[in-house]
Amino acid sequence: MAQILIKTEQRQLRAESRDGQTLLDLLRQEGFRIAAPCGGQGKCGKCLVTVEDTAGERQVLACRIDASAACTVSFREQGGGAILTTADPASAAVTPGRAGLGAAVDLGTTTVVLELLDLSDGSSRGLRSAWNAQAPYGADVITRIQYCMDHPEGLQTLQAAIRGQLRDMLMELGCEPGDLKELFVAGNTVMQHLFAGLDARSIALAPFTPQTLFAEDYTPEARLRYAPCVAGYVGGDITAGLLSSGLYARPERSLFLDIGTNGEMALGGTEGFLCCAVASGPAFEGAGIACGMAGTDGAVSHVRWDGDAPELEVIGGGTPRGLCGSGLIDLLAALTQRRIISAYGLLQGPDEAPESYARWLGEDENGNGIFYLTADRSVYLTAGDVRQLQLAKAAVAAGIAVLLKKAGLRVEDLDRLYLAGGFGTYMDAKSAAAIGMLPAALAEKTVLLGNASLAGARLALLDETRRDTLREIRRSCRYLELSGDPDFNREYPEQMLFYEEDDEEWN
Repeated sequence: MAQILIKTEQRQLRAESRDGQTLLDLLRQEGFRIAAPCGGQGKCGKCLVTVEDTAGERQVLACRIDASAACTVSFREQGGGAILTTADPASAAVTPGRAGLGAAVDLGTTTVVLELLDLSDGSSRGLRSAWNAQAPYGADVITRIQYCMDHPEGLQTLQAAIRGQLRDMLMELGCEPGDLKELFVAGNTVMQHLFAGLDARSIALAPFTPQTLFAEDYTPEARLRYAPCVAGYVGGDITAGLLSSGLYARPERSLFLDIGTNGEMALGGTEGFLCCAVASGPAFEGAGIACGMAGTDGAVSHVRWDGDAPELEVIGGGTPRGLCGSGLIDLLAALTQRRIISAYGLLQGPDEAPESYARWLGEDENGNGIFYLTADRSVYLTAGDVRQLQLAKAAVAAGIAVLLKKAGLRVEDLDRLYLAGGFGTYMDAKSAAAIGMLPAALAEKTVLLGNASLAGARLALLDETRRDTLREIRRSCRYLELSGDPDFNREYPEQMLFYEEDDEEWN
């Protein structure tokens, strides 16, 4: 055992390590918000900390160093301050005769949003949002499942992390957890499994079958309700979103899209929905990107380039520290329109670009291009980042194309595109169309829903009849598994292009 002094901008404490622990293990154990998108496998390079001991001061990956010797560890915690999410209060009917407090939860892979509500009249008593406490165990659900498989107490650890986080949120709003009458949770299928303490490994392996779909009012615990799921990768966040958006009752053909670590989508209307999911990966959440970060204070959320230099919109104002998903999409659009990024995803170096753009460009040690967003060159985009984003956008575009083909529809047949979730709401649809992620014809037909998952959880919490509607929506959904689908396998590489090579160059 060793005494470790841990310092961040927000707090510091002394902790005692256990034999065999890495620094990352210790930081997780003490509840620190440290980025570890790869789950501690030493692959992402995000858990960088400064260690000071008898050998001096140095920077190391927390997952690669043993915590067996006394030292001081310092780093910047992730997820503090404002979070790029939406959760506007919405009016809802309430079930008569109920009293007390209830909570609606959007259980996202990256962020968690909780709203405390009065069950008697539906009024909001407050809202909290935060970086998901499970994030230090992996940026995506597959990495978290792997953590559970690799550690005997992994499932219990992840369940305790997220339940403890919700308990803290409730107490911040002045509600003792024991006073809560009901909690309604809407999240993807894996997140709901981890919250419920259910083994989710079968979702990571073909044929991707979950332990339960949380259907028919799955209630193993009193006071706890879950939104029903459609399949292993189309979860309760989607059925809740279809409920709150009202698409199930609208006489139109629409595409509902929630893009995160998975790109979940539903095509249809009153006659039901054809659903699918694509593994877009965590790049849109900032994971695996050199200067990527979640949508929190300091993240560049939008990029505009109408003059001589890019104009940056930074969450919380102040100095930019990195790029979140919406900012990355805007930046890609600007760079492809100027042909600084080629149709195939090649990021030019300073010698290849027009002179007016050369000052923003550099090269790494291997001669690959780097684009710098800030004068001090602290925020930048690498050639490797472009590749990760290219793979992610191609998955989404291919999913949309295959979904339309299976439904026998063209893009022009759709009345609306509905974008849900924090990323979808802040993402510029025109930028997404410019890089080939969304069909250009839908950019002008886009409706931003905000946090549709939380809104659906709120409706189902307050009005018990809406739970019947949720189950009807689930039964109306037909799931299309894209893994191994020949149409998807053909479409995916075609969607890798950022633009058609013969497109006129943008000036």
